[in-house]
Amino acid sequence: MNRPLQITFRGMDTSEAMAEYIRGEAEKLEQFCDRIVGCHVVVEQPHKHQRQGNRFHVRVDLHVPGKELFAGREHAERREHEDPYQAVNDAFEAVRHQLQHYTETQHAHR
Repeated sequence: MNRPLQITFRGMDTSEAMAEYIRGEAEKLEQFCDRIVGCHVVVEQPHKHQRQGNRFHVRVDLHVPGKELFAGREHAERREHEDPYQAVNDAFEAVRHQLQHYTETQHAHR
């Protein structure tokens, strides 16, 4: 990556364990595609509910030459997003699919 990975936590305490996990997921993307320019990940806990459990929203913004890819699912869409690691997995999986499509398109135009 040309720019360092940015990780932002909103509505929650910064978690070094979560940041390390996110760095690992970002490294996997770099192994898949070496044209990544930058990546910004936002982990957000918008509302803290005592009865319903905490929900997390994760957004991944990925910059590649000529395009910005992003993925993030609303925290209420899936019950698994009470687990912040599952929210990270889902967001990275979604952006990985977009990155795969991007690389296939780039190879087709060569």
